[in-house]
Amino acid sequence: MNPQRKRIIISEIKYWKQSKLLPEHYCDFLIALYGQGDGENVSAAKANDAILVKERKKLNRTIFLLSFLAIIVSSMMFVLIQYPWLTMMITAVFTLLLLQATFRKKQNRLLTSFFYILSAFLLLATSFKLWFVFFEGQFNLLVALLILNCALWLMAGRFLKLLYFTISGAAGLLLITAFLLISY
Repeated sequence: MNPQRKRIIISEIKYWKQSKLLPEHYCDFLIALYGQGDGENVSAAKANDAILVKERKKLNRTIFLLSFLAIIVSSMMFVLIQYPWLTMMITAVFTLLLLQATFRKKQNRLLTSFFYILSAFLLLATSFKLWFVFFEGQFNLLVALLILNCALWLMAGRFLKLLYFTISGAAGLLLITAFLLISY
């Protein structure tokens, strides 16, 4: 067996043992089986070297960084009211970069979903900013912008086969319709 492959398998088994995914005696047996009596090589592989742990840490760091950037961009959009065009352009560029990163290469499915959700919320924030800057006080236009966002979520959910967008778009349209029926 390839030594690199053997090291990966042994590190994954040690991770399973540490996380108690398998009983300890099963893990010991598997380590002895894959180690083939090579004690030095087996002891060199640590559970922290497990591939899944490294990928999960990298994914968590990426999600945290993007969430932090999105919060900064969104809050900047509503705090810096003197420069509405600049803040809307920065938000649009950030949203386009998120979507471009999603389509650029095959990535983790969770990260891709997170990119979609973050882009949708930034688009919603941009819609609110447009309404605040140019059309404040026109309630009908705010409702139209919300309906447009929900319709985009619904279409994205149908075309990309993403259930969470389909449900959120349909629920948003139903809530807006219920609000309009109750208020009038």
